[in-house]
Amino acid sequence: MNGVKEPKHPSMGKEFPHTDQILLLSAALFFAVWILDSFIFKLSDRLVGFVPDVIRIAFFVGLEFSAIMLAFYSHEALFGKKSAEFTLITDGVFAHVRHPLYLSILLAYLGFFFSSMSLVSLIPWICYAVLFDKMTSYEEEDLVRIFGDKYIEYSKRVTKWFPTPLRRSSREIGKGGRGG
Repeated sequence: MNGVKEPKHPSMGKEFPHTDQILLLSAALFFAVWILDSFIFKLSDRLVGFVPDVIRIAFFVGLEFSAIMLAFYSHEALFGKKSAEFTLITDGVFAHVRHPLYLSILLAYLGFFFSSMSLVSLIPWICYAVLFDKMTSYEEEDLVRIFGDKYIEYSKRVTKWFPTPLRRSSREIGKGGRGG
């Protein structure tokens, strides 16, 4: 067994090998580093004195709220409606960013960084950002195989990681939303 799983939903291509294990391990390692640095060893808490608590809390709450909403709406788009056919989802959160679930994880980790200003926790965060980029590139190869030019055009309109909130959805610009 090579670790590659078939798609969980017709709108998804094949997942990167061992995705579930990677995501669980990344969470365990990130939080181990964050907890050890923030509360036990305090190796890199120098920024805490420079950034007011209200700012740190605001960033934490804002990033965690954004991560939860992004995960909820992307999960709803992927798994909320049962469909037997392959469709390229280009509306909702997918009109603004191509990989909202992975982005929600990165935002959640970043929120925890801001809560304690643990510079050491940025090391795994950067590693996961690079790893998630490689994982999504792998997964996008299969999406190009499945959807062809539709996915290529979609990837030209919608960024991989940085949402453009003012961008109109594909439905609004006549691209048809789902399957468009």
